Amino acid sequence: MPDRSLPALSTNGRRLIQKLAELPRGWLTAAALAEAIGVSRRTVLRELPGVEHWLTAAGFHFLRSPGQGLLLDEEDRTALLQLLNAGSTSDLPREERRRRLLAALLAAAGPRKVYALARELSTSEHTLSADLQWAESWLEPYAVHLCRRPGVGIWLDGAPDKRRRAASALLRSQLPEQALRLGRPLALPGLLSPETAEKTWATLRDFERTEGIYFSDAGFLSLALHCALTIEQLRAGDWAPAAAEKDASLRRASRLAARLEETFGVILPPAEVRCLALYLEAYGGASETDDWGSADTLILRDIAVQLTTSVGRSLAIDLSCYPSLAEDLCCHLRPMLYRMEQGVPVENPQLQVIQTEYAPIWHATRAACDTVQQTLSLPPIPDAEAGFLAMHFGAVLERESLTRMRVCAMVVCPFGMASSKFLASQLLRDFPSLHITASGSTRGLSADRLREQGIDLLVSTVPLDIDFPHVCINTVLQEQDRAVLRSTLERLQTGQAAPVKAGKPAPADDSLRYAGQLSAQLLELLATMRIETVHIPGTRGALIAEAAKLFSPESPGPVERALLRRDALGGTYIKPLWALLLHCKTNLVSGCRLGYLRAEPPVYEDGKIIRGALVLLAPDVEEGVPVEVIQAVSALLIEEPELIEALRAGEQSRAAAVLEQGLNRRFRDALHRKWEGQPRPDNGQPGFAAGRELPE
Repeated sequence: MPDRSLPALSTNGRRLIQKLAELPRGWLTAAALAEAIGVSRRTVLRELPGVEHWLTAAGFHFLRSPGQGLLLDEEDRTALLQLLNAGSTSDLPREERRRRLLAALLAAAGPRKVYALARELSTSEHTLSADLQWAESWLEPYAVHLCRRPGVGIWLDGAPDKRRRAASALLRSQLPEQALRLGRPLALPGLLSPETAEKTWATLRDFERTEGIYFSDAGFLSLALHCALTIEQLRAGDWAPAAAEKDASLRRASRLAARLEETFGVILPPAEVRCLALYLEAYGGASETDDWGSADTLILRDIAVQLTTSVGRSLAIDLSCYPSLAEDLCCHLRPMLYRMEQGVPVENPQLQVIQTEYAPIWHATRAACDTVQQTLSLPPIPDAEAGFLAMHFGAVLERESLTRMRVCAMVVCPFGMASSKFLASQLLRDFPSLHITASGSTRGLSADRLREQGIDLLVSTVPLDIDFPHVCINTVLQEQDRAVLRSTLERLQTGQAAPVKAGKPAPADDSLRYAGQLSAQLLELLATMRIETVHIPGTRGALIAEAAKLFSPESPGPVERALLRRDALGGTYIKPLWALLLHCKTNLVSGCRLGYLRAEPPVYEDGKIIRGALVLLAPDVEEGVPVEVIQAVSALLIEEPELIEALRAGEQSRAAAVLEQGLNRRFRDALHRKWEGQPRPDNGQPGFAAGRELPE
């Protein structure tokens, strides 16, 4: 630490030093730094002498090298950031000054005087007054209110869990690049100490490894901030439970709570363990108690299907042929619906771009969100959330556009394989829509054979005499070659038909085994499907008892106990189907089973009408084919309304026909992926149960 005072820094100079401290050690160009802080390269070059002077005076090793760029040659950047943040705030950007104001208010144990805050932030009371008005608006969505009283000061009024949620959002907005690099925890003096943040990050990383789960970056960050801020509030005696019902498995949450208690020497209250359980269900993969489908998953899928249908109708496009879209939407909807329930705002930096450059997709998605919200009585869907949904639809349509525009080409060159590969690499670099499927010689070219192979264009380095689309270019691409190729590709893309695909490769042994197991499970499912009527069931318990007898009439006890355990966890009622989803794994069945119990009259509960019960059983085996089949059946119950209609009507043959068609369509794609050596998608997504509460 230098003994004398440091030179003054401009706003851009301070931002440059902060960015250098955040980025990993290595050479950086002036252009890269300019892009990182949103200024011109000329501005960076103008600021560099002052930056170098300040760093040298502070005792840090800063290098500038022509041709390489800039290098902050320090392994530990913590001291630099502390020194930078400890300096005068009078020249800080407005956004940074306001973040510090919010941090000071959220960390305060009591009222703060206006003049003291102004002095702490090195700003005038007039400027502070404007910042306080902004802070009041920023805090409003979190149910935290700014209170002012002459002679007393300024303080925040809000429940501890609300203030914790606001603090989490503030920390997420601070240094977003650092937040994404999960190895470097966020910290803010007075609000979250570096020690607490570091220990929390390390505990969660170890929890991931030992539990065999994987958090997304956003999920890890949300859970880590919640845990760290909760620890800080517990230590300060300023903790109050957030509203959360016990409708998620507590086993995994209890193990995480035990690790946090051991690390920090605190006791997490039961209400906090329930909050952790909801976080883990939202962000940590499939629930331990329900790893092969649930009513929650079907509720999510119902929302995804309605959104997809509405957007497709508006754009006059059939989006149902993209199975990955439904899975992506379900994965996104789960945390989105939790955020909406809690009223936690989210920023979408791409919203304006989506609204202007992808206006048709945006308008279709916005209208679909409004329709689904009213139909399913969901909380209001903000534009930022609708924008993220529009990005999912836009991604699918972009891929479809690229697929339609793709031109399959064959490179022919008489000069050898090296020349062919060199030319192909240049083509792939300069023409993304050009798909190089093969390379060969000029001898023996046949137009008919090329069409059978799905080739649309021959790219040759010598003139060809063949009745087939072709171009002649140089081995090393010249500008005139690129012009010829662009013109040829435009003609093919505007007039080409769907290419003929080449024959599939022979399946591997594991693909054959998978196909055999899958076929056996599907045939057994269709052959054993049953529909029965339960007259005057009276209660949910009576329906469950009858469900246990459906496929094991001689010994229904174990199945009934398993179904009752699952029902006790909640979330077995599927409102879109007016039915219970009763499922379990059991050794009493040899393969997958689907049954439907028609309740006559329906069972009436508080706010629920149970017209029947769906019974899904799978053998208790390690291999995953039965689980995939049950997941597919669950999805079809939502995606094919005719299936549930046939089950309700007791029309077993019609239900079997609809089910067979749907399963054939879904698993034809799965088998194709297996044949091509691509992984099957994981459909076991945990779901969303209406009425849940999730903390920040």
